[in-house]
Amino acid sequence: GQLSECGGDGELEAGDSPLPRSSSTSDITQKLSDTFPAALEELFRLISSPAELDYPVEGHNTYTRPQPREKSESVSSETSNGYLNDADSSLLAWQAFEEEFSHSVFLSLSYLSLALSGLVDSSECLTDDVSIIAGGSLTGWHADSAFVLWRRILGILGDVNSIRCPRIHAKVFRYLYDLWHKLAKIRDNLGISVDNQSSPPRPVFIPPLRMLASWLFKATMLPAEFKTGKLQAYKLICEMMTKNQDVLPNSDFLVHLYQVMHKGFTSEDQDVLNTVIRSCSPRFFYLGLPGFTMLVGDFITAAARILSHDTSEAPRIDAQTVLGSLVCFPNLYLQIPLLQTVPGTNDIVVGNEDIKDYLVNILLKTARNEPCEAARCIAVCSLGLWVCEELMQNNIHHQVKDAINVLGVTLKFGNKAVAHVACDLFQLLISHWEHLQRLERSLPKKIIEIFVATIAFLLPSAEHSAVEADKKLMVSLLLCLLDWCMAMPLSMLLEPITMPVLEDPTSRKAPLLDYIYRVLHCCVSGSNLHTQQSHYLLSLSDLSTDYDPFLMLGQVKNSEPQPSHTSADFGNLLTVAEEKKRRNMELIPLTARMIMTHLVNHLGHHPLSGGPALLHSLVSENHDNPFVESSELSSEVFKSPNLQLFVFNDSTLVSYLQVPSEPSGPGEPYDNSSQVRVIVRDISGKYSWDGGVLYRTQEGRSNPPGWDSQSGCDEEEEEEVDGLDQLLENLGYSSPECLPQPRLRLNQPAPSPCGMNLEQEGAIMEAILRQTQQEEEQVKRWNADVSVKATVQREPSHQEPKALFYFCRLLLNDLGMNSWDHRYRLEEYLTESLCVCLNSRETHKIAVFYIGEGQEDKCSILSNSAGSQAYEDFVSGLGWEVDLATHCGFMGGLQRNGSTGHTAPYYATSTVEVILHVSTRMPSNSDDCLTKKLRHLGNDEVHIVWSEHSRDYRRGIIPTDFGDVLIIVYPMKNHMFFIQIMKKPQVPFFGPLFNGAIVTGTLLPSLVRATCINASRAVKSRLTLYQSFYEERALYLEAIVQNHREVMTFEDFASQVFSPSTSYYPMSGTGQESYSAPPLPTLLHSSTPVSPVSRSLSPHTHTLMNIKGGRAKLSPHCLGSSIKDFPMAQQLSQALLLVSPCSVSSHPLLCFYLPLSFN
Repeated sequence: GQLSECGGDGELEAGDSPLPRSSSTSDITQKLSDTFPAALEELFRLISSPAELDYPVEGHNTYTRPQPREKSESVSSETSNGYLNDADSSLLAWQAFEEEFSHSVFLSLSYLSLALSGLVDSSECLTDDVSIIAGGSLTGWHADSAFVLWRRILGILGDVNSIRCPRIHAKVFRYLYDLWHKLAKIRDNLGISVDNQSSPPRPVFIPPLRMLASWLFKATMLPAEFKTGKLQAYKLICEMMTKNQDVLPNSDFLVHLYQVMHKGFTSEDQDVLNTVIRSCSPRFFYLGLPGFTMLVGDFITAAARILSHDTSEAPRIDAQTVLGSLVCFPNLYLQIPLLQTVPGTNDIVVGNEDIKDYLVNILLKTARNEPCEAARCIAVCSLGLWVCEELMQNNIHHQVKDAINVLGVTLKFGNKAVAHVACDLFQLLISHWEHLQRLERSLPKKIIEIFVATIAFLLPSAEHSAVEADKKLMVSLLLCLLDWCMAMPLSMLLEPITMPVLEDPTSRKAPLLDYIYRVLHCCVSGSNLHTQQSHYLLSLSDLSTDYDPFLMLGQVKNSEPQPSHTSADFGNLLTVAEEKKRRNMELIPLTARMIMTHLVNHLGHHPLSGGPALLHSLVSENHDNPFVESSELSSEVFKSPNLQLFVFNDSTLVSYLQVPSEPSGPGEPYDNSSQVRVIVRDISGKYSWDGGVLYRTQEGRSNPPGWDSQSGCDEEEEEEVDGLDQLLENLGYSSPECLPQPRLRLNQPAPSPCGMNLEQEGAIMEAILRQTQQEEEQVKRWNADVSVKATVQREPSHQEPKALFYFCRLLLNDLGMNSWDHRYRLEEYLTESLCVCLNSRETHKIAVFYIGEGQEDKCSILSNSAGSQAYEDFVSGLGWEVDLATHCGFMGGLQRNGSTGHTAPYYATSTVEVILHVSTRMPSNSDDCLTKKLRHLGNDEVHIVWSEHSRDYRRGIIPTDFGDVLIIVYPMKNHMFFIQIMKKPQVPFFGPLFNGAIVTGTLLPSLVRATCINASRAVKSRLTLYQSFYEERALYLEAIVQNHREVMTFEDFASQVFSPSTSYYPMSGTGQESYSAPPLPTLLHSSTPVSPVSRSLSPHTHTLMNIKGGRAKLSPHCLGSSIKDFPMAQQLSQALLLVSPCSVSSHPLLCFYLPLSFN
């Protein structure tokens, strides 16, 4: 019989197919015989009548074809008994013929399908007329007639499910599986650009990929003897329905499909279940077929059944991927319809159940007990994605805390790859810390406590371990702890810890920040430093009662064993391995030291007023230096007589530069005073401070620069006011009982004394006034007499210091650095090498492509100047737009002149900078612009591809040797997004997104950005001797100290500080005299936070800070000779003033002391 049309009608109905049927095939047969003679001859030989064929014979007897059996019968039992009669031997001969027949037919059909595919794009198909078989007038070989002939030849096979031999049945279905894949490859190759310069139009003719559906559906209903064929049928059904559908299937087809898949999901045969889950990827959800949500419950149940079986052939990774792709569905579809089988019957009903709890419980279980490493990583990522999804809801699920508990325990898991994934998820949760507070106010602080306790728990084993993964995990935990501390408000870190079991009452009052510094100090100095002190470090047992730090986790079997290298394997690279081992041993202390420095400098100070792109000072030794003409930092600067460079504690470079002071106010000219500029370079970055000398407090100064003062006129008005008169008058109003007479005010003249009249009183007053006048006249006569005058004592004239390094030397002396005791901590260094610009943050550059509908080539993709609204919203969520002409952060190779665009999305924290090379932001109006755009985009290691094309993105469209990781985003019909991740084999696993994940638009930008950062880190981790930004900076500083330190005696050191370069000193009468100035009262102000090294200059010092008008102004008191006026002069004279310029913005004047202590 002919092949049933079920499934094919969906492709050909409603005028969709341009290939109507026709019975005229003579011209087709003739053309086919001319083109494929061998294949046609073999095919017609096989489809001729049985009487014309040579049947297999036994002796001289021939036999006719036996009657077909019922489909429920099987021949396997008969042949397995070993008893063969005549009928049985005839059956075996017939089976051999069927096998040869099916194989030959398949080969012929394969030849036909491949040959016909070559005719689809022929020029004959583009004619206006159609062939005779389609009702036209054209004769010859055409695509429509070829299709009809091919389909009719395929129909000659009849119903392949009537084959009685299970082995032949399975073989036929394997042939059909291969045939379908050839058709699928033909479809994939249609409409592809040949030259990658332009996209061809959508193909008119496409292979009928669902033509075999009726055979496949029927095969799933066969008895158990046909298991192999059934598995092939299930596999082909799943792959067929996870491929992009050119024509949407009709409702009848979907009814059969969902019923077959439901039977497969609920099958008792584990092999059927494995086949369906392995072949039906989350792309099934991405296609969004009508009613597909009815199978969501079946997918979850089937995946859970697979994960509950500990067998080697179980598709655990595929099952876990299916579960992870569904974590966002329960919140989108509040009541998902589920197909349910009525117990005891074959009837199927549709029910509505809340599957969120069911799914979450499975995720919690698999994240704890999954034995496969790759599947466990996906399970942990899925759990993290679900937590983020729930935190965005109005009603947060109660099991979010259980999920955080599982993630927290996973941080100390023995498998470092899984633990690293959990750490990355906590990194992701930093952006949701405010949502965590909605669930429980102290939850963010508890997460920090978990990190502190976990680091203290892992430190003893990690610091002595020779395994690189142990070191890298500790570094990831430390860096994640740093990011959590920087994201939290400082007030939260200063709160006492939430642990209720501490025995020491004094430790209970210690803030969380104290425990953070303690564990960092132990990472630097060693875990054995404070092991004898009770509760010095936070332990896992000290954590709060609602967190279980000892939750049991199942073991993981490593999917790939770690390669073991011997010395012979390395050969000449043995030194590289030794160097890598040496760096790993120093990695944990170095990371902890960088974090401590970072916290001291930036905790509570980030972002600065200049924005998050500015983290450190941009000032160098050549700026504002009158002895340097170059605008760039060069070796010329080291010859300046007003500059000295020092090494502090063998870890910090300090430059002292004396420069002209700034104007007192806007628009005012420079005065003749000088100020000291201190530039500090350490492992965390570069910091610059300008300072001057102050001799009096603000109250004791008159008209200080930049401070408001009253004019002389106002002062005279204040002197004319009689304070006593005002006081007496106010007392009369406020306390009338004090009045001697009710109507007489206290400031009015009193009445005449008793017994004195007015005339007597007037005579007395006249005598007093006359006497006063006579005394004043006598004083005037004495003033006119020179003989009675004393010599006037004049104020000494001001003496300007001539030395160009005078104020720098004064500051060094006040800080105690010129003394013999501190000599070993501060040494001078000379270097002619340039201070190169080193990154003080981790940097990443990521390419972003937009692919519109129908774009299949490089030129059309790169020519896009804009995208859809959903794409623009996505890009805006990746980072904020920055103007490249004025951007002071990481540029990633982009130019400021507009040749690579005027703006770009940029994202930064205090530890990470990300610049996105967006294809639609770069100019594309010429071939040169396209070449430059491709150079920038193609050289990035991580690519984001937003594809709105109906076909999957192919890696070769954008030709590049880079692009180690591709993260492809496909918008779905339900406003969710399907994620496909392609990566090179050597790139290790990274999260939080995984291949096959499906997320909502709300979470998409943050998840993609976090995944790109982790992907970039994974790619860089494979580089030989790769160094992080702080490792590179530490090595650079170490090289300068070792190679350019100048060894000298204390006398030479003091002489050099006193007179850096005598040849530059101005003589009397030179123009340089205006540069040096006396220590006038000025204010020290900063543009960036100061380095913590400066905090360690003198023990137990105090700092007085004055802040006015939102600008920080620091006042080093008692740095001159007026020490006698202040009781704390000896302590304040050695203070180094520390403050962030953005820490105060609303108070007009704040004065407070900062007690500083250090080691």
